[in-house]
Order: sequence, then C-alpha cells, then structure tokens
Amino acid sequence: MEHSKPHPAFKVWMETDDGYVFGPGVYSLLKRIMEVGTLKEAATELGMSYRYAWGLIKKAEDKLGEPLLTAHKGGRSGGGGAELTERGKQFLVEFQKLREQIIRVTQKNPQQFINGIVREIKLYPDKIEVIIRIDPGDRTRLKKGENVSIYKT
Repeated sequence: MEHSKPHPAFKVWMETDDGYVFGPGVYSLLKRIMEVGTLKEAATELGMSYRYAWGLIKKAEDKLGEPLLTAHKGGRSGGGGAELTERGKQFLVEFQKLREQIIRVTQKNPQQFINGIVREIKLYPDKIEVIIRIDPGDRTRLKKGENVSIYKT
C-alpha cells in the first residue's frame, strides 16, 4: 500500500470572546438555504435533521445577538421558506474570503515565504511603498515589478 504525502490541512471557524459562533456546518447550511430557499430542504440535502439545523442557526444567532435568517411560515399547502438577512449574507462572504486566504497560504511552497522587518513606509496619494529588510540568510528570487503578498506575523 502506497502512502500519500502529508499536506497542510485546516478547519476555519469564527468565534467571539464567548466562544464558537460559526464554522463549516453553519456556512454550508446558510449557503444551501440561500440556494434552495428553505431550511428544511437545505438540512435534508446536507444530511441534517431540521431540528439540528435550526439549532445550529439559533446558537450562532444567540452568540451574535442578531438574526442570520428570516423564516416565513407556511400553511397546510406549504409556502414556507427562509432567506438570509444582510448579516447572514455578510457572514457567508467573510467566511469564504477567510477560507480562500488560508488555502492560498497553505498551498504555497515554503521557499516562497520571505522573512524580514519593515524598515520604512511611505504614503502617497495613489499608493503605499513599503521597504522591507530581508534576513541575508533568506535567499530570494524576487524580481523588480513582481507581485507579492505580505502577511503580518
């Protein structure tokens, strides 16, 4: 049996000082609700009971102190549904951006990381210029005009 090469893995979640608020489960649930329009259908498609899914949403809302969903009750003939509040939509966007940033960082080759110290910051109307002193032991293949990302440690 051939073993696969280890690679970075991670799990992202949002929390407040009071603890866990929002993670992959709530993210998937909110995203699916936005697509199908009902909590019941979203929960079923994700293999969750309606009660469990509703509990996830309520716990997140309680921690945040604001609603993520607006639910519409149906009658005997159906017609119920749910939609995300503006805050719920905002959380989806923020969570996805955070996940994408972490994926970009974890997939980088270690040789692409450069350690240094910010020596000077110059502010101009149309740009910011940052001068970084790089450790002489940190050989780099940076070229003038090349795009870089800076992660503060």
